[in-house]
Amino acid sequence: MINETYAISEGVQEDMATDKKGEKFLLQLAPDLKRELPVVTHAGTTRRVASFVMLGDVELNERCAQLLIDRFRANGLLKKFDMLVALEAKGIALVHVTARILGYPFFVVVRKSVKRYMINPLMVPVTSITSVGEQTLVLDGLDAERIKGHRVCLIEDVIATGGSVMAACDLIRYAGAEVTVIATVLLKGDFDDPRLIYLQKPPM
Repeated sequence: MINETYAISEGVQEDMATDKKGEKFLLQLAPDLKRELPVVTHAGTTRRVASFVMLGDVELNERCAQLLIDRFRANGLLKKFDMLVALEAKGIALVHVTARILGYPFFVVVRKSVKRYMINPLMVPVTSITSVGEQTLVLDGLDAERIKGHRVCLIEDVIATGGSVMAACDLIRYAGAEVTVIATVLLKGDFDDPRLIYLQKPPM
C-alpha cells in the first residue's frame, strides 16, 4: 500500500511521510464520488504521492465495494471466486462491506504479525516499499483451514509494486487455496497480472 502511515514513538519521527506544501490531488472514482488527497513525500526519498486512506470513510468504503462488485459482474468474475481475503489493515473495511453486499457470512484477513492466540500459523516474508525492512505475512492456522480448497478474491485498497499481494498469493496457495481474482481501488505503479481488477490508476 503506497500511503502507509508509520507507527512511531518519540524520537523516530524521521520515518514518517511529510506534507509541507499543503498540495492536494483530486481523485474522482465516480461522477459523484470525489476525494481531495494530501500529497506527501515518502520518508528518506523525493517520491511524492497522493495519500489514499479508506479507513474511517464510511461512504468511500460502501461506494468502492459496490463499484468493485459492478466490475466483477461486468467481467463475469462473480462465479470465479467463493471466498474473500484482505490484507491487514486498510483493506479490512473494504472487504467487510464487499462481503456484506455479496452475502458472504465471513472473510479472512492476512495479518502482518504473529498473534499469541494463533494456532499453527503460516508465514511468508515480504518487503514493502512503504515499510522499513522485511515484514512477515501471516495466516492463522484456523483461517488456513477455512480457505482450503476455495477460490479466492484478494482485495486491497491500493496496489503499487504488488510485492505484498504476490506474497499473499503465495501464502494462500500454501494454505491449499487459489487466488483467482485480485481487486483494488487504486493501482499505483507497474504491477500487472491477468487476475487484476482495479477502479482507477491515478497519475500520482
